[in-house]
Amino acid sequence: MKIVVNDHSGHAFPLQLSKQFAQSGYEVLHAFSTSFQSPKGNFDDLHATGGKLTVVPISVKGRFQKYSLLKRRKQEIEYAQQLIRKLDIFRPTVVLSGTTPLFVQQYVQRYCIQQGIKFVFWCQDIYTVAIRQIARQRLGFLGFPLWNYFNRLEKELLQKSAHIISITPAFNDLFRNWKISPDNVTYIPNWAPIQEITLTEKNNSWARRHRLADKICILYSGTLGLKHNPAMLSAAAAYFSKHPDLVFVVISEGLGATFLEKEKARLQLDNLLLLPFQDFKDMSDVLGTADILLGILENDAGTYSVPSKVLTYLCARKPVVLSIPLNNLSAAIVQDNKAGYCVSPEDQQGFYDHIEKLVNDAKLRQELGNNGRAYAETNFDIQEIENRFLDVFNTILHKPVAESAAAY
Repeated sequence: MKIVVNDHSGHAFPLQLSKQFAQSGYEVLHAFSTSFQSPKGNFDDLHATGGKLTVVPISVKGRFQKYSLLKRRKQEIEYAQQLIRKLDIFRPTVVLSGTTPLFVQQYVQRYCIQQGIKFVFWCQDIYTVAIRQIARQRLGFLGFPLWNYFNRLEKELLQKSAHIISITPAFNDLFRNWKISPDNVTYIPNWAPIQEITLTEKNNSWARRHRLADKICILYSGTLGLKHNPAMLSAAAAYFSKHPDLVFVVISEGLGATFLEKEKARLQLDNLLLLPFQDFKDMSDVLGTADILLGILENDAGTYSVPSKVLTYLCARKPVVLSIPLNNLSAAIVQDNKAGYCVSPEDQQGFYDHIEKLVNDAKLRQELGNNGRAYAETNFDIQEIENRFLDVFNTILHKPVAESAAAY
């Protein structure tokens, strides 16, 4: 079996899966976008794959235009065309494609169906939820036809996939509405590469470089897009501005980071440190520097998005405070395993109160952090995760042609 893993965002956990496939003896091609702003995995460390893994970084012209539908469509098609040329040479058996924009999925899926390659849609988000928000904000009623187009496109892409890997049962209601058979969906929750996150001391080289070793460090790391309200972070920094030993650290780029830069200047937030995405090789020290880790997510995205950053946080043995819808899978994991606290996005004071409670109780921070790490150690075994994906691949490869997705 020859496997392609296409992860447009370039995250760490899909790369770990590709490495594991290669270590098990499969030929693997792993593609990702170098133009898309997001935290990247450690693409320098590929020594353990035995030469079975080929990594394909794909660049498009200019910076990825995330918030311009017309410009990003052109870039997505450019990405898809480059990837298809690689597929033409590699000739895969299975393509697993996730965290990938819809136009890329459309072009790559069409190619796979034409070539008899099994296309597996790794459903990390429901894109039309975000698109509906953009269309409503920018176009009002005129945005409905645009949203309807993408809604139909996403539904058809899912329906035509050889199989769907879903990261949360919360997608099931939508799948039923879209008449997607439950037999064509397998639930495999996301994870974090726990073996690549070393537990480090707070007083490490990264902490000293940023003068954080002697501070109480409250950290947010990850994207800040339309699913997030970055004002929650600047408001929290303002609320704790009189605390002399406390620093909020936000590691991000793009729209939300730009907003926070303006808020830092406007509110004179000397306790807010803004940094760009850090190299994955520094991630262990970054997380080791933190005393409390934060996550935020807006109500509109509560059902159809699961912040993978929370899973990385759990590996770090640090407590988590989330401002996210309480029906979100990440909220359930944190609360059920007593790894931190969750409040709804409207409960701003509750967000502050839980942060303050942890700031004042080092023993509680340790207890909740230990609980989170225990969950990660139990659930993030990459060999078990690999086996679940392979079960899906082997099932669809032996499915009669008549049961496969309809061709274009």
